[in-house]
Amino acid sequence: MRITRTRLAMLAAAGALTLLAAVPPSATAAPKTAPASALASAPASALASARASAPASARASAPAFAPGAAPQGRPGCAAAKGDCMLGVAKPKAGKARTFTAKAGLAAPGPGRVAAQKAAAGGIPPGGLTAADLQDAYKLPSDLLGGGSTIAVVVPMDTTSAEKDLNTYRAANGMHVCDAEFPCLRKIDQRGGTTPPPASPNWTLHTAVGLDMASAACPNCSLLLVEADDDTLASQGAAVDQAVAQGARTVVVMDGWFPEYEGQDAMAPHFDHPGVAIVAASGDTGFNGGGHELLPAAYPTVVAVAGTDLYRDPATRRGWAETSWRATASGCSLYEKRPSWQREGDCGDRRTVADVAAVASDYTPVSAFNSGNGGWVNVSGGPVAPALVGGVYGLAGNPASTPAPQRPYTHRRYMFDITSGTNGTCGGSILCTARTGYDGPSGMGAPNGTGAF
Repeated sequence: MRITRTRLAMLAAAGALTLLAAVPPSATAAPKTAPASALASAPASALASARASAPASARASAPAFAPGAAPQGRPGCAAAKGDCMLGVAKPKAGKARTFTAKAGLAAPGPGRVAAQKAAAGGIPPGGLTAADLQDAYKLPSDLLGGGSTIAVVVPMDTTSAEKDLNTYRAANGMHVCDAEFPCLRKIDQRGGTTPPPASPNWTLHTAVGLDMASAACPNCSLLLVEADDDTLASQGAAVDQAVAQGARTVVVMDGWFPEYEGQDAMAPHFDHPGVAIVAASGDTGFNGGGHELLPAAYPTVVAVAGTDLYRDPATRRGWAETSWRATASGCSLYEKRPSWQREGDCGDRRTVADVAAVASDYTPVSAFNSGNGGWVNVSGGPVAPALVGGVYGLAGNPASTPAPQRPYTHRRYMFDITSGTNGTCGGSILCTARTGYDGPSGMGAPNGTGAF
């Protein structure tokens, strides 16, 4: 069944497109509404029914976006006690996993003492470590990445970013970022060193972005670009600055802006030839809210979906991976299909997503974040693009073809994800993982660096 833009809006307004499994409250943001022009094509009776059936809290808190206006920050994020779109669980009880510290772990002094302490203390159980992720995605992380710079774009300042990152790196057996190995630099969106105000709502995004990029590419240099606020305009300005600073890979950790009329005006900020710009498809399920999210919906951005990732000794890979029930997928309302995507159920519109990586609350990753008390097990949409951004950095991001296109033309270097669903779509590939391309997992998960 081909799903047109008009039909998408009608189904969404009528409540016919729903998520099969509930997302944990900690991993959700304020509900979003479909653009006015899209809803205008839906029958009035369907709109009335949908509004009446929505919970009162959702109707009250759903932000409205004026046609043609760029969306601003989400009220739910500003009021939240924790980070938007990331779920946190305390580590499980049990023996910590330890890894051999790299020679010359840090320069002599307090930094070395702290790093040695972190390495000796190990990582509490319950979350996937850097070694797990490197093994699951067959990454030659010890061999590649030197000379590559990965930028992580996050709103607001995180004062503990360097300390938290070094704890994660030391405990995972990586060299810390210090004078001997200066692998972390922090700037504002204008390229200066005056940070925006600190906010507890975004510290976990910072930790996950830096930790997952390090997990995939410990030899890469990291550039933390702190945007002034959580608007799409500020994220775009921060991306521009990251590219100006020489980053060849940019991970946008705040990617939860619903498509809107006039989004073309912001598109140039997320279109830099030769640079891989990576963002989460989201965790609103299939066609959540009747639209896809920006910046992932732009064809120039690598839209990364989420998966469940388990050890499975019975498989040749040693791991099993399925599409995450909450990951976002569907047809863009406004963006045209890029030439490397086949003409499928979205017709001439872009289909989300392109690739996938772990993000599920069933199989969280380990991260270190002082704002949440130290070691935590983290899940949610932003985990996946941070890891995939690390893979692009590890590969060196050759610029011969656009970054979003490479997984489509090098599918033999992808782990095809063939099971899992994130909603109801009549068995279409838009919400059902199957052999080859599908919406919930794109072309699959990384199998080494050949597709990146």
